[in-house]
Amino acid sequence: MGTYFKMSLAYLRKNKLRTSLLILGVVLGIVLIFGTSVIKDSQNKNDLEAIHKLYGGYHVEFNDLNSDGVEKLKNDENVSKTTTVQNLGSVIDKKGSSVLLRSTDKNYISGKENKLIGRLPKNNNEIVIEKKALDEMGVPYELNSILDLTVKKKYKDSEGNNQIYIVDKKFKLVGIVEKPLKYYDVVWEYEAFTYVNDGKNNIIPPETVTYNSILNLKSGVNNLSEQIENIMQKNKLGKFSYVPNVQLVQKSVDIEIENDNPDAYKREVLIIIAAAIFIFNMFNITLNQTIKEMGLLRLIGSSKKNVRCMIIYQALIVMIVGTILGLILGVIYSYVGINTYNISLYKEASIDPKLYVSNTNIIKATIIGVFSVFISCIIPIFKIGNISPIEATKKAEKVKSNNKSYRLNKLLSKIFGFYGFMGLKNIGRNKSRALISMISIALGGYLFITTFSSMRGEVSNKIEDMQNRYDITMQFGAASDVDNLKYTDSDVNKITSIDGVKSVNAIQIVNGFFDFKKNEVNKEFIKYNGIQEKDQMEHTMDLKLYGDNYINETLKNFVEDGNLDDIGKVTDGYPNVAVYNYFYDSVEDSTYKNVFENLKVGDIKTIKVPITEDNKTVYKESKVRVCATLKPEWMSKGDGGFGHNFEIIKSNNHSKELTGEQKYTKLGINLEDPYDKTVNKKVEKVSNSIHLSKFDSRLSFNEMAKASSDNYIKSQISIIMLVLIIASINIFCTIRTNLLIRKNEISTLRAIGLSVRNMKKMVIYEALAYAILSFIIALIASTIYLIWFVNIHNNAYINFGIEHFMSFTFPVKESIIFFIISATVCLIAVATSSSDLKKVSIIEGIKDKY
Repeated sequence: MGTYFKMSLAYLRKNKLRTSLLILGVVLGIVLIFGTSVIKDSQNKNDLEAIHKLYGGYHVEFNDLNSDGVEKLKNDENVSKTTTVQNLGSVIDKKGSSVLLRSTDKNYISGKENKLIGRLPKNNNEIVIEKKALDEMGVPYELNSILDLTVKKKYKDSEGNNQIYIVDKKFKLVGIVEKPLKYYDVVWEYEAFTYVNDGKNNIIPPETVTYNSILNLKSGVNNLSEQIENIMQKNKLGKFSYVPNVQLVQKSVDIEIENDNPDAYKREVLIIIAAAIFIFNMFNITLNQTIKEMGLLRLIGSSKKNVRCMIIYQALIVMIVGTILGLILGVIYSYVGINTYNISLYKEASIDPKLYVSNTNIIKATIIGVFSVFISCIIPIFKIGNISPIEATKKAEKVKSNNKSYRLNKLLSKIFGFYGFMGLKNIGRNKSRALISMISIALGGYLFITTFSSMRGEVSNKIEDMQNRYDITMQFGAASDVDNLKYTDSDVNKITSIDGVKSVNAIQIVNGFFDFKKNEVNKEFIKYNGIQEKDQMEHTMDLKLYGDNYINETLKNFVEDGNLDDIGKVTDGYPNVAVYNYFYDSVEDSTYKNVFENLKVGDIKTIKVPITEDNKTVYKESKVRVCATLKPEWMSKGDGGFGHNFEIIKSNNHSKELTGEQKYTKLGINLEDPYDKTVNKKVEKVSNSIHLSKFDSRLSFNEMAKASSDNYIKSQISIIMLVLIIASINIFCTIRTNLLIRKNEISTLRAIGLSVRNMKKMVIYEALAYAILSFIIALIASTIYLIWFVNIHNNAYINFGIEHFMSFTFPVKESIIFFIISATVCLIAVATSSSDLKKVSIIEGIKDKY
């Protein structure tokens, strides 16, 4: 055993380049698998720690509950902790700023990691407000100052009908709450706190009080979204009864998606395959270059077991050294990675990012090192033991002749010339080694073509169109009293007059309710929204009033049944409306379902919308007639609200009749060039001059999507480059080995007149053959993947009312670019591998029998 182990070490030392490349293959595979896994785990844990510190460790807040709903949550077996406050509606200033009003609870405030300046209220004449809300109101941060506000509470009366209670009240500001600025990137509402409604000094009548509860779940953040939805369904609270701890849930969902991401699995598998192919090819080359020595060992008495042990020893040494170096370099790579990621979040949370190296990642990396080496050397071990001593002392390479291919050979020789034909034929000398080299290049091609496919951009563009119905949207934000805010004709004229603005669509959107009977609507709609069943019920809906131009040019494209001829008219005393009669069931089966089971043209429906009378907001009831119904795709391609609400669409001819006044609450603006930054800034300036107006644009969405796409591409480029580096080394070693094996043959040809130029031509044809065949393999694999990619998206977006989301586009540009890259890689490998052979003396080459 000692002798053969020493001989194995001697072979590895003698062939330093080959040994270094073998170890490099293991190291590269382990560094990328181990490093990316450790970075991902460390980032996730560091992010969760920062989010807990900044935004609180609670998991979800259920809102507007009755006392029965509070008890259900307290007693739920999956809930570890609840903190409940009274929902007292909202407080509104004279400018229309709206802030959610809660009763005071120290655990509730601290549970959301709010920083309190001042103190908590001691009675319901005192109030604590978020600092950001005071900014919106334009109120200075002066404790003990008096705020003149209006308390507004929407509630259900004893009959289940929606009502509004409003009262003016003065508060003393005794505390200010601070939250991290990034909190408002995903949450757009503000909170204020006063003393509880205790039955003595009530702010609002006791029968109007509801409750909010923040929950912690026993199983933590694992499958957090699914856990929350299960609690909602089990307790029949309705899809929109809760608001998750957005940052925490978003991160936990990102972790779940990453863990189940096919691209992540694909990346790991491709790295393993590339490393295994590389090591396999190197061991095969080792086999061919040591076959004569092994034969001599067999002649002097070595057994099959002994020569096989030599390969096993070499494999073990390569595996151990490669794994250790890979883990060490992986730790360094990981440390650099976590210290260049999300630094602003960690600074805000005052934490230093930590490196988390789990046993799982170490074991996985070690298994990969063992697996790649084991798979790579198992065939050479088997083959080398079966070589007979006599055969091993002969030339290792055999060229089989095939008379049937004579005509094909003659044709190829005529097309490419003799030396070109010889270059092509050289590939067939060792088919397995050639195939391995081509597959290694094809892996890089598969990654390149699928990563840079124009269809990825097409998906992004279509999603951009779905998310942005207009180039610019202006509307009043969540922290505003939308019932009493509006854009004026003057605002519209200012925007229209800006050079580069193509059109302005002024819309009035009113949130109200529609009435229905128990047997009229889909029972799943009642369950989905957690509606308490009665004979007569009502639920939220959106009333949207458009100008005639929008109705005639756009809305007409979404009509499913009926027509829009009468939408601006009154029939039998009822204003005609179009109805979007669908809701998107995102809990049960992610499909669109009817709200009314048998809605038809001519039906009369009752709606209630808030109007202002005598400076008070009340609900006005109106009856409307259905003149048309809209297709499901109104949600994703029209101006729908992504299926959250039942919608009534009307001409603004009847604004005053239905809502009490004609006003605009949303402006949809289209530009000559959606991405013109100058025009965008001019419109944004107008929006900023209107109190509480929020500006959103296609340009900002595009920039955000581009940044996300760039990050994805960057993550893939490192993998592509690794695979192509491995491929180029494979090609280098394969061609170099072929040339060394054929040294005697090439020297003989040179002796009878083969010039260096013709020798180069022969080798170049061989390299281009590798490139072309690799390209074909990559193109076939990529095409199969991209067809699957198209089908996946088409099936997914059927649920959004889109029958055909995208079509397959052949990756012409990407294929051409990759072919140039693969040809370049092969030619560089050829130039490097053949440089030594040109220096070899013809006489020495003829003497060398390899």
